[in-house]
Amino acid sequence: MSDSVPELAASLRPSVTRLYLSLRRRTPIAEYSAAQASALSVLASDGPMRMGELADRESIRMPTATALVDGLTKTGLVERRPDPQDRRAVIVSLTDYGQQLLDRVRGERDVILTTALNELSAADRAALAAAAPALDALRNQLERQQLDAGSAHDAPASTD
Repeated sequence: MSDSVPELAASLRPSVTRLYLSLRRRTPIAEYSAAQASALSVLASDGPMRMGELADRESIRMPTATALVDGLTKTGLVERRPDPQDRRAVIVSLTDYGQQLLDRVRGERDVILTTALNELSAADRAALAAAAPALDALRNQLERQQLDAGSAHDAPASTD
């Protein structure tokens, strides 16, 4: 294996992307889109937040965040309430139903991964277990870069 960071990035990217897409395809959720799933995941991991903070974390503009939250509100997955510290602002949070739906999807994905992992060799499972902390650190680094970039400038809207 090469020590070249660009080569490592080029090697990891397709596998990580395809892994995510494979999981998503195996657990389709009619209740929300990929963009909505991302917003739900942010709310689940980081808790209730202002609409502007959600827009920043998702690298989308406020009108896009508003439309996203409107759709999630209509399906009962999130709720809005006035910010007690600033009545002009809105706090967005998961509903119990939203959390239950996320828990169900995550559980289904865990079963799919468990089944696939059981089919791998013990050496492959050990390699993946050893890589898990580094992959988590990589995800955290990417999220920090995204937040830093969002605070430096207004990122264009994306629903990919």
